[in-house]
Amino acid sequence: MPRKEVTARAERITKLLPKIMSSIARWHSDRMTMSIGEDGRMRSAIGDLKMSASKGVKLTFNQYQVLTVINTLGSCSVNELAAKLRLAQSTTSQLVDRLVRAGFVNRETSQADRRRIEVTLSKTGTRMMERRRESLLHAYEGILSSLDEEDQKMLEDAFNKFALVAAKLNQTHPPRQG
Repeated sequence: MPRKEVTARAERITKLLPKIMSSIARWHSDRMTMSIGEDGRMRSAIGDLKMSASKGVKLTFNQYQVLTVINTLGSCSVNELAAKLRLAQSTTSQLVDRLVRAGFVNRETSQADRRRIEVTLSKTGTRMMERRRESLLHAYEGILSSLDEEDQKMLEDAFNKFALVAAKLNQTHPPRQG
């Protein structure tokens, strides 16, 4: 594709992306709250990266990502987490330490390999992640029910395409070192 067309497309995206993000943020802040309360339910705006958790603990975006990866994998080492999150091992270890202290994560010696330390969600962490999933499911059911079937399909297709493009970007543009 000629450079001129790429530049024109980039200009269109530059104009669209803030409108899309603003609309989504406005919709979320008007209709739902999404932080994590003591009962594990989401309670503050989705754009808020400091989500209240039980015991007055604040979850940062990176801590939340750690919980999400562990929830997906079930069990993993700190090194595996670091690789998945594209974070330094020391940073990941500190994130896990805070989550252990907050009661969301357990560190245990692997039964298969006594040299390996595995990280898993605690009962509290598992319960919180399940309630979060239920809360998001309910929120997106609300979004979709406000649209006709054609718009629902269009939105789902757009999310699928966005996810595919984001995955490609992660493969072709590794994180910056430094």
